[in-house]
Amino acid sequence: MPALAEPLLERELEIAHLQRAIDHSWHGVGRVVVIEGPAGIGKTSLVSAGRELARETGMSVRAARGSELEQRFEFGVVRQLFDQLIAEASEEQRGEWFSGAAGLARALIDPHEQVSGAWGGDSIYPRLHGLYWLCANVARARPLALFVDDAHWGDEPSLAFVGFLGRRLEELPILLVVATRPVGPGASEPLLGLSGDPDARVLQPRGLTESAARRMLVERTGRVVEERFARACHGATSGNPFLLRELARELEESAIEPVDANEREIGALAPQRVAQAVAARLRRLGPGANRLAQAIAILGDGTSLANAAALAELEEPLALEAAAAMRAADVLGRDGGLTFAHPLIRAAIYQNLRPRDHEALHASAARLLYERAAPAEQIAAQVLLSGRHAETWAVEQLTLAASSAMALGSPVGAVGYLRRALEFDAHPPDRARLLAALGRAEALAGVSGAAAHLEEAVRLFDDPDARARTAIALAELLRWTGNGLRGVEVLSAHEPVPGDERLNDRAEVEMLSAGLLSNQARERLADRFRSLRDNGPARTDRDRFELALLAFERLLANRPVAEILEPIEHAGLELRSLGGGVIRPQQATIALVALTYCDRFQDALPAIDRLIEHARRRGSAGALVVGLSMREEIFYRQGDLAGALADATEALDVAHAYAGGSQVLLQHPLATVNNVAAEQARTDGEVRELLARTIGLNDDGLNLAHVLLSRARLLFTCGEAEAARDELQALGRLPAGFGVKTPAMVPWRSQAALIMHQLGDVAAARRVAAEELELARAIGTDRAVGIALRAFALVQSGRARDILEDAVAVLERSPARLEHARALVDLGAAIRRAGERARARGPLRDGHDLAVICGASRLTERAGKEIAATGARVAPAGLRGAAALTPSERRVAELAAQGESNRAIAQTLYVTEKTVETHLGHVYDKLGVRSRRDLPNALHVGGS
Repeated sequence: MPALAEPLLERELEIAHLQRAIDHSWHGVGRVVVIEGPAGIGKTSLVSAGRELARETGMSVRAARGSELEQRFEFGVVRQLFDQLIAEASEEQRGEWFSGAAGLARALIDPHEQVSGAWGGDSIYPRLHGLYWLCANVARARPLALFVDDAHWGDEPSLAFVGFLGRRLEELPILLVVATRPVGPGASEPLLGLSGDPDARVLQPRGLTESAARRMLVERTGRVVEERFARACHGATSGNPFLLRELARELEESAIEPVDANEREIGALAPQRVAQAVAARLRRLGPGANRLAQAIAILGDGTSLANAAALAELEEPLALEAAAAMRAADVLGRDGGLTFAHPLIRAAIYQNLRPRDHEALHASAARLLYERAAPAEQIAAQVLLSGRHAETWAVEQLTLAASSAMALGSPVGAVGYLRRALEFDAHPPDRARLLAALGRAEALAGVSGAAAHLEEAVRLFDDPDARARTAIALAELLRWTGNGLRGVEVLSAHEPVPGDERLNDRAEVEMLSAGLLSNQARERLADRFRSLRDNGPARTDRDRFELALLAFERLLANRPVAEILEPIEHAGLELRSLGGGVIRPQQATIALVALTYCDRFQDALPAIDRLIEHARRRGSAGALVVGLSMREEIFYRQGDLAGALADATEALDVAHAYAGGSQVLLQHPLATVNNVAAEQARTDGEVRELLARTIGLNDDGLNLAHVLLSRARLLFTCGEAEAARDELQALGRLPAGFGVKTPAMVPWRSQAALIMHQLGDVAAARRVAAEELELARAIGTDRAVGIALRAFALVQSGRARDILEDAVAVLERSPARLEHARALVDLGAAIRRAGERARARGPLRDGHDLAVICGASRLTERAGKEIAATGARVAPAGLRGAAALTPSERRVAELAAQGESNRAIAQTLYVTEKTVETHLGHVYDKLGVRSRRDLPNALHVGGS
């Protein structure tokens, strides 16, 4: 083991663990070490020892330290780790380090980068992903060791990164060492996660033993220390190394001999006593040292001599002398900077100030930093701790700091700055501007108050342009949080902005968009929706949006497919590029949904793939959930249950973690998860858990119908036919705006007919089935017609076989493989019951094989039993092929099939390369292929 610069007492075990973690990381198996303990126990000494060991091993060592004053500096700890490294790198190195997904971390180098998107847009997640890949890229040339001391004072975005990286280190040559106070209730989530991670090594250094304490006292005093005296010192400090050092200094300065006769002179060394001792030490160094120490405590560790001297009202030469004296007295560290030797010393000096002096000194520090053009975050940190004052520059600096926090993907930090800014007296226009910024930040952060602050800003704005933009932002927030009607009311209350047609178009589009997701909003806008017309080729973005909306309206009204597709063609939407004008992708999104329900999967799917790719690249959580929800619907309709479940699972994860858990965004993926579960064998407990997730969801959203239908399917499969019927009856009472009129969108009547038939209400079952068949033929999509024919056949007493043959024929030419399999099995069963067992085997085996490919285990099992009833044998019913892939394996396989490298797949899916390699190994086994070239055919689920 390499020799350490300063030997540590009784820390051999901790040093050995650090060395072992360094060795593993050096050889490519990343390790996390958490050093956890109370103040003064020696965490910083262990961090220093670890840094020296890592350097001697040859690792690239980067270090950072949390600070009480800098907790609000977004990514402040991350900047400490990487700023100097990036600054000293060549252009070529920076280009290599920021290649691929690491480019998402560029905003940390350029904090003035504009935030894109509104609520549900940029989040911290892409920043964390980018920083992970920056670390991975840097470590490719030389193993990397990251040390974070005093992490309990780290800023939240940096701690989020530390936690994110810590969970993904196993395959990288990276060591992460984090030192923190004891982690318990109230601690930051990332620190709780790291401390509780079974793969992390948690070191909890204990207080020194009596013998070690005595040895330390001997080394510090240079005298013989008698046993009882040493025992008393140990008892007073509980073996805390920092407190022992402070006690040794106090004894020396008080001329107390370390003999047993003086043991009564040793009392409990409480924090207040440490503070008194530090204050006495500073007084002996002179008034200049005391004032300089107070200035450093106010400005924070690492401040410049010029700023500390100015705040202390000392000439710089005198300040330099005072700093040297403080360093010699172990008040400041020995590294030459203005950093206290220990956080407890800074705390002692700060506590010795009177409370009213705190605010005054922080106010003076804020003004000093402002006059010296310090970064806005530094000034704002002082303003946050100062009293009330009326300087306009203070509000400006808080606002600048908030803008920087937003640009870095930390809306929570922006909220803190803006709330403080609002405590200052401000004129209505300035207050309106602050409220608007605060509301947007709160919306992104998912904290309460966003809508109320935006509404107040709308009321206060005199400027029509600013008022309209804020009203649009408010309406968008209300739309995604399930209150679209209120958004319409807000926008309806404002007159158009003279001379700004683009802004007026945005307001109109936002209002109509609310009607897509809220039935109450749709009813309020009924006249507007009825006035939509197809006047030929579109000329503006608003024309294109309204034509796409008209197509969707015709879908809801169950008009023939040709009439639905006509306005989409007239809109001239460039689905390959997904728009990008004033309307953004909204117009294309509506058109893609309409195409999906018209069975035009081959047109919609490539565009949806591009939308998802674009959302991932931007880190736009809301857009990603929307794109995944659209694609999961296509996968489900194709009968690709694995693909549908993969997208639905990811959509739910993203919506919960990075889109505020919006119920509007959650509804569709929850419905898809239920639908897939209804096709697969699940335990009663699993079904109950799935049903519980869809209780109490917003009852005004468009996707409510999908949720209710999925719940009915789940209930029906587990034998609760009456409860399933009740769900469908509730669905049937919904207005047409929920999509319940058209079976191309929500084929609830066919499901209701089968349930009614099973419950003995045959007449009602036939009536409902006939109604759905008539509606399906009216719109003319093969999937809807085939589903309706099958249900109609199953509730008849005669002619069922002929009608089932019609259903099979229709579904055979449709992309609905699962529905085709269902009809084949029903037809085969009908033929078998007619006594034609040999003839029944063909459709039964075809249905069985299709069900296996789709991953529909319930249907597979039923088909197997029917085949056995014909006297034939059936292959084992376990899943095989693409249906056997898990959602994560499916996502990896699809990207690999497109020719993406493992590294590119990892960056796209926000996972590690090792995870990709593991998933691909499972994919090859399950699909029976040997290379990526075979993946496209193996993944194909039969037509699009």
